[in-house]
Amino acid sequence: MPCEDYAEKNSTTPPKIAVMACEGACSRGEVARRAANMVAHRLARDETVRICLGGAFTKNTGQRNLVRRAEKVIAIEGCFIHCTARMMEGVIPDLKQVIIQADQIYDVDLPFGIDEMPDEMFTVYAYKVAEQVVRDYVKTAACCGTPEKKSDCSASGCGR
Repeated sequence: MPCEDYAEKNSTTPPKIAVMACEGACSRGEVARRAANMVAHRLARDETVRICLGGAFTKNTGQRNLVRRAEKVIAIEGCFIHCTARMMEGVIPDLKQVIIQADQIYDVDLPFGIDEMPDEMFTVYAYKVAEQVVRDYVKTAACCGTPEKKSDCSASGCGR
C-alpha cells in the first residue's frame, strides 16, 4: 500500500517535522494544501514529512504514527475553522501542534470556489505561506540555532 510505504520510509530517527494541511474544497483549502506540499516536497524536504490527513485521521496506522513521533507538528489551515488541527486532536487528544492560518499570511479575501480564480494565483499565495512556514517554524533552529536570529533565515537556509 503506497500510503503505508511512504509512512514507513519517512519514519526516521530522529523524527521529522510533520506537516498537515486543510484539504478543504474551497480556495483557501487549496492554498493551504499546496503550501504544505511545497514545504514538505520542495522547500524543506529533508526536515519534514507530509501527512495525509485522511489516512492519519481515519486509520491508526503509519500516517498517524508519523504525527505521534514527530519532533513538531505543523497544521497549515485554510481558515479560522482549523479543521485539520481539530480533526487530529480528536484522534490524538494530547497532540501539541503549531497552527498556521494561511489566509492571515496572504491577507486576500479569496472567493469560495476553486474555479473562481486563476490556477497561478493558488501557487503565488501558497508559496508565500510555504516560505513563511519554513522560515518561522522549520529552518529557524536548524540554520541559525537561536530564535533571535530567525530573521536571517529563509526557505533556502540561513541568510548569514
